[in-house]
Amino acid sequence: MKRTLLMLIFCTLSIFLFAQESRNTEISKLVINSFQKNEFPKIVETFDQNMKTALPAEKLKLVWDDLNSKCGKFQKMGEITVGKIQTYDVTYTLCHFENMKLKMKLVFDKERKIAGLFFVPENQQ
Repeated sequence: MKRTLLMLIFCTLSIFLFAQESRNTEISKLVINSFQKNEFPKIVETFDQNMKTALPAEKLKLVWDDLNSKCGKFQKMGEITVGKIQTYDVTYTLCHFENMKLKMKLVFDKERKIAGLFFVPENQQ
């Protein structure tokens, strides 16, 4: 009986964690697709309040334009991996630009809102 209960708890937790990772991966795809389409307000909708204040759509556009200027035009999205930093869930999306590869690092808060957005070297996490 205890074994069955433990298996049930384990399966439930696994499904819950997979659903969270899947949701974060979908948000990461949405962000990249929105960058490609210059739909910056759509990206801001996924931000927590601090990010909305710090990086409104107009500033987000400047960041994207600067990346494309320095790294070459964005080519395609690559693999998305997931991780954890303290209590935050994180996704790393490989971004292929003409002249280099970067990872877009998204940090998610407890409400699944983006609390941090960074572009880091390909080999950094």
